[in-house]
This record gives sequence, C-alpha cells and structure tokens, in this order.
Amino acid sequence: MADRKRNADATRDRILVAARDVFSRHGFGETGVRDIAKAADVSPGLVSRYFGSKEGLFEAALESVFDHRVLTSVPRDDFGHALLERLIEQDGTGGHPLNMMMLSTSDPGARAITERLVRTRLAAPLAQWFGTDDAQDRAARLLLVTAGLFLYRSVFPLDPLTGTLSPGMRAWLEAQLQAIVTP
Repeated sequence: MADRKRNADATRDRILVAARDVFSRHGFGETGVRDIAKAADVSPGLVSRYFGSKEGLFEAALESVFDHRVLTSVPRDDFGHALLERLIEQDGTGGHPLNMMMLSTSDPGARAITERLVRTRLAAPLAQWFGTDDAQDRAARLLLVTAGLFLYRSVFPLDPLTGTLSPGMRAWLEAQLQAIVTP
C-alpha cells in the first residue's frame, strides 16, 4: 500500500510540474488538460482524478509556487541583498508564478483564482510578517517590486534587467527591497 501511495504522490507531483510549465508558457486559455497530461506522460483521466478540473489543476499549480516563505525567511537586516540573490537564483526555473498569472488574466475563472491566492497566500502572510500599522502597504510594495522585476526580466525583457544585473541596478533594487522592510 505504501508503494501505491508513493506512486500516487509521484504521479500527482509530475502532473503539477507539467502544469506549472505548460501554464507558464501558454496560459490558462491556451492550455488543455490533454496538453498537461501529455507533458506529464499520464492519461487525461488521471489529471481529472487528482485535480477534478482544469481550474482545480491551475489552482493547485499556482498555489504550489506561491510560497510567502521565499520572502519571509530572508533575514531582515540584510533583506534587500539576500532576497535579490534568492529571486535571481530562482529566475528561469520552470513554472514561474508571474508567467502563470500574466498569461491567464483573460480567463475570468483563472483570474479569480489568482486574485484569491495572491491575497491569501502572499499578501496576508506578508502583512502578518511585517506586523506594523502599515503592514498591508508594505506587503503590497514588496509584491509590486518583486513582480515588476520578474515582469521585465521574463515576460517583457528589458536589457538592464536581463542576465547579470549591473552593479548600479543591483544596488538600486537591493536598496528598494531593504527600504520596504526597514524604512
């Protein structure tokens, strides 16, 4: 029975990885369950069995890459530098949440899922982590700066933000991130 559970978990994980990748490249509207099943090398019926629907799969895939701990586990005293290092390190990994979000905005259901997850999985935990009177504002600023960085590194690449960042750009970004945490 344990082997069956491990195989089920491995299959579910493989589907999630494929879903993150395909949704990140094609968005919600241009992706079908069959596309994800093919990428995961499983039958479409298994996708439905594990996730119920394309919407359920999109939600699970997006939720699996929304982890506020990527931000809140960074030491506050060196936040700007440490977070930028972490974000650049993760850049280019499959299933980037910003790509999934941007490419899925035209579908009302996917958009509603995204809005809810941004509020509950990112903004609210960040505000709690800040724990200040202006915590919601700070959480929004942090999401704004990090999303902007990925937007112009990945979705609509601007030369100064792609590849290795110049020392000036790196210093500016680190200062902006640090100022959100310790104004």
